[in-house]
Amino acid sequence: MKPDAILINAGRGSAIDSYALNNALRTGTIGGACLDVVEPEPLPTDHPLWEAPNLLLTPHISGFYHLHETLDRILAIALENLRALVNGEPIRNVVDKTSGYRDNSGNNPISFS
Repeated sequence: MKPDAILINAGRGSAIDSYALNNALRTGTIGGACLDVVEPEPLPTDHPLWEAPNLLLTPHISGFYHLHETLDRILAIALENLRALVNGEPIRNVVDKTSGYRDNSGNNPISFS
């Protein structure tokens, strides 16, 4: 991949070597990554990906939806978060790595800058 590429995986966690991805992110081999699935899942709290730069982790929320409104909301949040990341602003629905649920603390260390 090119150094400015962003890897997106919403398929199978086993498709990505998480340790190789961690290394690629830390060395700047790729520009960033967005993962909705990981191997192992859930990702252990001490896994190095939690601290990897330029990585957006989502809690396995991609996939089938039953209402068109669900897709509209998912896309709206994703687009809002992409715009926020590009502009260095806080994103919505950050997951707390210790609980595996949404972080409501207001702390938002995520950025691709």
